[in-house]
Amino acid sequence: MRHLPDELILLLLEYLEPEQLVNLQYVSRQFLNLSRDNNLWRTLCFEHSAAERRRRDLRPTSDEVESRYAELIRAANEVANAFPTSVHDPTAPSADVQVQRNVGRRKAALLTNWDPSYPGEKVDFYSEFIQRHAPHNLSWFQDAKHGHRDDNLHHEATGAAILYGDDGLAEKLVAPLEDGSISIWNASAREGRQGRIVARTAVGLLPDKGSDLDMDTRLSQSRAVMTETGAVECVSVDSRAKKGFFAVQNTLNEVDLRTLQVVSRTPYPFPITALSEARHPTPLTVGTNWTVHLHDTRKPPSLPASSRCELIGGASASPSFSPRLQTGDFGDHVSLAQPGALSILHLPTSREWDANGDIWLAGRFTSLLNFDRRFFPRLRGTVHSGARISCLAALPYPFVSRSTHPAAVHAAKTAQGHTLIAAGEYKGKGSLELYGLSPDPLRSINSSDARTTRNAQAVYQNRQTASASKLLSVAAHGTRLVFSDGDGGLKWVERDGCAAVRALNINSRDVESGGGAVGRRLELEWDKEVLGKGIS
Repeated sequence: MRHLPDELILLLLEYLEPEQLVNLQYVSRQFLNLSRDNNLWRTLCFEHSAAERRRRDLRPTSDEVESRYAELIRAANEVANAFPTSVHDPTAPSADVQVQRNVGRRKAALLTNWDPSYPGEKVDFYSEFIQRHAPHNLSWFQDAKHGHRDDNLHHEATGAAILYGDDGLAEKLVAPLEDGSISIWNASAREGRQGRIVARTAVGLLPDKGSDLDMDTRLSQSRAVMTETGAVECVSVDSRAKKGFFAVQNTLNEVDLRTLQVVSRTPYPFPITALSEARHPTPLTVGTNWTVHLHDTRKPPSLPASSRCELIGGASASPSFSPRLQTGDFGDHVSLAQPGALSILHLPTSREWDANGDIWLAGRFTSLLNFDRRFFPRLRGTVHSGARISCLAALPYPFVSRSTHPAAVHAAKTAQGHTLIAAGEYKGKGSLELYGLSPDPLRSINSSDARTTRNAQAVYQNRQTASASKLLSVAAHGTRLVFSDGDGGLKWVERDGCAAVRALNINSRDVESGGGAVGRRLELEWDKEVLGKGIS
């Protein structure tokens, strides 16, 4: 075998199952490298995908040829992108060769249409196979206790954000607690203390309840302040500047994560309900219950000055807030006609920082709002969803419609653009929505030429199979999308927003393994790699 070319060995390895490929990695370094071939594992990911398994299950057998569903199944297979495997003249001498050639073309067409990666995107399909089929391993971070009297009293986190290291991997988890303190956990997979609390501030730091109060009073007042207004995205961490931004009622606290000291406190006219990502020197976008502001972290904090905030086209101020407030210098801001901004997204770009990027805002209202930071606070455009959105995310790749013909998939993937992902609730059920954003008007849901547009070829809304309850969050995970719902469920789907990959419910003890012996063996190999180089 050592004298055979690698190309010939790879042809032989295509006949092995994943568990056999894992065993083969122990033979030699040559077989280790060949057994990790990316194209090989890309094919295995495809063959074990839900879409391919469903296609194989629907393939008619000899007993079904006379059934009334045979023609329907054949038609579905033809629509599913593939070349016909039959030949014009079965009696021809080369008929068998032509059949095998057509089978290979059909498999290649199906593989190309399934492939979730984009041109230029680096995907390790060996890791993808593990994440798709290895057993779930659910573990919790260390409980947070105040420790002054009752060590069994745990405090809940009112939000969380990740502090990334210089290598781009998760390093720390930062969260404010209901007692007004900040707790930091070790989130790095490279260390043996993952999930352990590594730092903790004093009780009452965020609501500014100092040591002049006794501990019981400080705890009760801090808990009342931290839990009175339920901000959905109340924490944002700037990994570059090592700073954290924590929203407590109508005050934005800027904290130096190196010293865990409050740098500044900026008051706003209404309770803060959402924060964008913090990435120095791009201004932070702050959403309150009725307004939207830009918070420039480069500007030194100023002393509060009396100013009057008046809503244009909105409702009156909340009874708990005086119309004449002690506020900072806000500059221009956006007044919302309807309350409830819950998620703010800065559209990702390839530049180191972007002061001219798009800002997307969503919440309890049924439209997505788009702003251009260069012309803020002028509204650039809106996209009507109909759903109440809980979370926004984005892919730095163009949107590919499910109705796109297989021949046009490559052209759609090579076009410029982004995919906007929204998770929320529509008529009591979960709603997962994908929107195309592109310079090409034919591939985009909105255009800078008009305030509202609706291109049916650039939007997909999954309101049937996403979830029976409201979706709370969504994120990109490898070549998949993962979202959570109000029942404690986590669900991974393909980038088309529909094809299921796997599911997990954190409230269930019977965790779906999804891989059996193969998954456990692959998980063991994965753990060895994690200890060697770490993952986020």
